[in-house]
Amino acid sequence: MTTTTTAHALLGLLSIRPWTAYELTQQMRRALRWAWPRSEANLYSEMKRLVPQGLAKAVEEDAGGRARTRYEVTDEGRARVASWLATHPPAPPQVQFEALLRLFLADLGPQAELRQTIADTRRQVVERMEEAIPILEQYASDHPPFPERAHLNVLFIQFFAGFLRCLLEWCDEVDAEVDTWGGTAAGVGHTPGTRRMLDDALAFYRSTVAHHRGS
Repeated sequence: MTTTTTAHALLGLLSIRPWTAYELTQQMRRALRWAWPRSEANLYSEMKRLVPQGLAKAVEEDAGGRARTRYEVTDEGRARVASWLATHPPAPPQVQFEALLRLFLADLGPQAELRQTIADTRRQVVERMEEAIPILEQYASDHPPFPERAHLNVLFIQFFAGFLRCLLEWCDEVDAEVDTWGGTAAGVGHTPGTRRMLDDALAFYRSTVAHHRGS
């Protein structure tokens, strides 16, 4: 039976330690949602499918007079994750970014709406960073969560630090460029700013491809 990427993520977490379904969704929200966002309903449904497949087992335990279920990975579940890690290549990177789509169609609305979209995006990024600070402080402490995995966790954290930095810089560049326009309606065409951006992007693409292709 085919296993979804979400199932592999859940099995990977279970390979670190046993969790209740609630703890798993909290951990997904805390860490893996940065790379693989999924709704809690989707996670609960996926978790329940792992047990009949023999990839996880459900252990009933008493929690102060209330029964709860803790999930543990099976040997088959660990092997399934290992097999998935050995498949190549992974799915290509994708961007799902509504503000970018709104910018692409901004000539159908007033310039003020585009400005608001960029302002909202900047606020959302800063909120994500504020949310992440306590988590990063835990990892930077003398007693970080899962210290044996620090070498992997920090690389994961570093990616998002760079990604969020890139988003904020992009917001600033868009604001500065839009300031030079009289509006967003079609007809503005190339400006000195967009020409520079295009030349920079093309030069970056060409030099990077040439470097990695060895030409």
